[in-house]
Amino acid sequence: MPLVLFGYLDRRCDSYLVHFDVDVLHTGLFPLADFPHFAGLTLDEAGACLDEFTSGEKFGGLVITEVNPGHDPSGELLRTLAARVTRALTRPADQRGPDIR
Repeated sequence: MPLVLFGYLDRRCDSYLVHFDVDVLHTGLFPLADFPHFAGLTLDEAGACLDEFTSGEKFGGLVITEVNPGHDPSGELLRTLAARVTRALTRPADQRGPDIR
């Protein structure tokens, strides 16, 4: 994990909250948000960010916003998103942080 980011957080806070707005995702690849745009992240890219932020010792919680279930009548995207978030939140401590080999 990037020592600069977590060093910065360690010096400035007791804990931090991650706000994950699904508007950051590429609408054409993952159309769950209300604000369409096509320059966003893939779910894998956003998931890697979640992995990193949730691996910090001072990680205190996660808020997810702007999910529009009306854009996913089958529920498949919601299940995929829930599984990816769950993975970030439940990885064992020794598997957290990015693989920077």
